[in-house]
Amino acid sequence: MHFILDIFMGFFSIYFVIAHLDPTRSALIASIAIFAGNIIHPLTGYLADRIKGKSILFMSLILASIFSSSIGLTTNYSILFIMVILSRIGSALFHPAGATISSLAGGNRSSASLAIFATTGTIGYSFSQILFSYFTKYLGFRNSYLLAIPGVILALYYLFFSKVSINTEGQTIKLNASLRIIKERFMPLLLLYFVMVFRSAFIMAINFFIAKIFKDWGFGRLYYSSANMIFMLSSACGLLAAGVLSSKIKAKILLTISLTAFLPFFLIFLVAGFKGNLSLTYLFLILTGFILYSGHASNITMGQKIAPEITSTVSGILMGFAWATSSFGPTICALSSNSIPIFPGLASGLVILSILPLIAGFLVQFLPHTIQKY
Repeated sequence: MHFILDIFMGFFSIYFVIAHLDPTRSALIASIAIFAGNIIHPLTGYLADRIKGKSILFMSLILASIFSSSIGLTTNYSILFIMVILSRIGSALFHPAGATISSLAGGNRSSASLAIFATTGTIGYSFSQILFSYFTKYLGFRNSYLLAIPGVILALYYLFFSKVSINTEGQTIKLNASLRIIKERFMPLLLLYFVMVFRSAFIMAINFFIAKIFKDWGFGRLYYSSANMIFMLSSACGLLAAGVLSSKIKAKILLTISLTAFLPFFLIFLVAGFKGNLSLTYLFLILTGFILYSGHASNITMGQKIAPEITSTVSGILMGFAWATSSFGPTICALSSNSIPIFPGLASGLVILSILPLIAGFLVQFLPHTIQKY
């Protein structure tokens, strides 16, 4: 389900490019929709901790698949905003509950299990832009709604045949108790929250503008449509590698490496792209994604270990709520275009935003050495 759901999440990022929509207005739609859709993650996480059954996961896939796939029917910015935000609400319903189910399934290897969960979504997202680009190239924008069919079928299959449900065991935590737990462990949770915010703002800008940047560099439709796929597949490999290493390397060290070591590879990627060297551009884009994503699962599982009584709520805070706050990334990137002469175009915005993961790497150093003590 995570694989299919995240396939739909990148449709708008490529649609605005191939439909020649205004980059700034499109980025504003994306930023507001990401913020509004993700700000409710703590609420959907709390609901997942309270509600047992299948309704949340079922509705998440229905909303995401139908409204993301229908964007090709219009170029009206207001209608597009409504469609994008409804698809983001579907995503918000899914991620906290899905993260909890996968983490609990891993037992003592929760980081590895969550890494697998995150990897499936990342791989799904990696195919998003190229799928929408070539589907609409041959069948037209007016038929984009047909892309929803796999999501609807999977949602119905899950509802009627799957035995997987949310929080089938364990104590139900009331709102006051949840707030008390968050208050007691506020500082480490706050640090993890800002770590996720700073890295996500940078990643969101890459995801949203990577196709546009490749097109501005002069690469053809195949290459700019597949750029995000390359980035996300390499990110998935980083997630899996980190899951394997999670039992051997402390989460704090893994997070620090992922938030700092990406920088030289990222800068070389931009230089190679500007010079039109496709092979080097792809190579260093792959290395950037691999390193940058390697700490993603650790960021979430550390929060779950801090507050194991409310794992879905904490997952909602460190995923959706942090992603909502991070929604300024694409807009800052667009407004910073051409601000650095040696990195023309939108690449300037990405360079400016690359400072944020470095700040996050600094914040990691203030996390408790032994998260399990909570």
